[in-house]
Amino acid sequence: MTSTPLRNLALAAASTLVFGALLEGLARISEPPPVQKEEYLWDWSERFKDGDFYTLEKGEGYPPGEENNVDGLRDVTRPVETREGLRRIVILGDSVAYGHGVEATEAFPQILEHTLRASGRDVDVFNIALPGWSTRQERLAYERIARRYKPNEVVLAVCLNDLAELQINLTKPPGFLLTLFKHSAAVRMAFGASSREIGAVEELFNAAGSARVENAFRLFFDEVKALRSEVAKDGATFSIAVFPFRLQVEPQSPAPLVQKRVMDFAAAEKITAFDFLREIATSAAPTDLFLDYDHFSKAGHERVASWLGTQPPIAGEIASLNHPEAMREISLRRMRIEAATSGAPSASVRDAVIREAVDDPSPRVRFEAAQTAFYLGLPGPASVPVLVRGVQHQDPRVRAFATWTLGEAGEIARPAIPALVALARQDGGAGKTGALTAIGKIGGDSPETIPLLLQELKHPKEARRYRAARTIGKMGPAAASAVSGLTEALRDPSALVRLHVVRAFGSIGEASKPALPALIETLNKDPDPEVRKEASLTLSKLPGR
Repeated sequence: MTSTPLRNLALAAASTLVFGALLEGLARISEPPPVQKEEYLWDWSERFKDGDFYTLEKGEGYPPGEENNVDGLRDVTRPVETREGLRRIVILGDSVAYGHGVEATEAFPQILEHTLRASGRDVDVFNIALPGWSTRQERLAYERIARRYKPNEVVLAVCLNDLAELQINLTKPPGFLLTLFKHSAAVRMAFGASSREIGAVEELFNAAGSARVENAFRLFFDEVKALRSEVAKDGATFSIAVFPFRLQVEPQSPAPLVQKRVMDFAAAEKITAFDFLREIATSAAPTDLFLDYDHFSKAGHERVASWLGTQPPIAGEIASLNHPEAMREISLRRMRIEAATSGAPSASVRDAVIREAVDDPSPRVRFEAAQTAFYLGLPGPASVPVLVRGVQHQDPRVRAFATWTLGEAGEIARPAIPALVALARQDGGAGKTGALTAIGKIGGDSPETIPLLLQELKHPKEARRYRAARTIGKMGPAAASAVSGLTEALRDPSALVRLHVVRAFGSIGEASKPALPALIETLNKDPDPEVRKEASLTLSKLPGR
């Protein structure tokens, strides 16, 4: 027979469940409609896989035209090393600085670098910005990425939605309560969710003074002060550039209350601040500078760059450029421009640049020489021994340059295969992928290559797996021993990997016949239409089908 205490406990538990269910039901009935947030206001927990911060897939550091650099940003890869006389400017921002809707080279940080250099300034301008970042992510980006490049000046690009996103994301409950917050109306009412979230930037103007707008400003100012403190520790200058929403240059625009609050805060904190709204307020057609609600058109980015380029301390002094490294870097940059307009130089000049990219004692000169070599055309046989030294270099950027260049050289680079295999065996990172890719392009048939590539086919990163499959395909019939491993990879969760696996079977040819049943299954059952289409094409090429 159940004891009285146990019965009482069970009764209490049941009563609590009934009461909780009743409370939740009443909360759902009486809860106000959820705030309808504009698409430009991101929920970080839903958008960012790594919590409050994210970067893009990281590039390998070479060639110069990589979509993303080694930091996972939309900028060129740059040497970590700085030198005497060089000024380094970091732009921290979101999709506006990133250049949403325009080419990477048309984003204002890249234009600013070009115009400052053209006017005789010795400067690097870093575009450290990604869509969806707000002031919190920009502070983290400074600490995790920008700091190691030893910038002299840091510019925080402020967009009005930054304040709203801080309020939306930083006022949510922590940890396990967030799950309850998302699924329970009672919890949301207890936390006052309906009064916490900002649904649109317009609220910063038409609900000025409300608790949530005031809190958004407080969170923003706290983040700016924290970032300014980190920048000051490194001895760099700090400034703010405030960018408007398009609604502020349209008819019947609201008074610039947000800009005034930010500029007053900056003045009180002795922070240099620039207001782009003041710059364009009297323009003939300011709306033409925008693509949409806040992103700039190409003309808008050009206007921003020319405006920032005149602001002290960003403008800086014209450099004397008498530093030997600086003179050589500039000479190499000019050589790139000349190659684009006048055609490739002689083989001897090309070989000399390749030697600099591998052997120069200055890391920065090696970097600039490697960038220039990309535009001068493929190396000749005389450069292969130099590039082999590059494969064995202690600088990973030199190794990336050498492996990529050898791969592009093709058949003449066959003497480099032993060095590439050795690199692939010892490098556990992107260098391994680059070395194996180079072997595939050269047409290497080293018996060690296929096992290494099959290991890559099981790597946790999708990019490593699809590149391995692509490299096997480039080896053609010489990759016959990979058929069994490729067959297993037809079950890879990534459609991109499966696509390259199917293509590899087609390149291998007749030796792929053992994979016919798996390819037929892929043709009939793969969930991705592009993979099925590729399977049909591959099957049509294979003999005996």
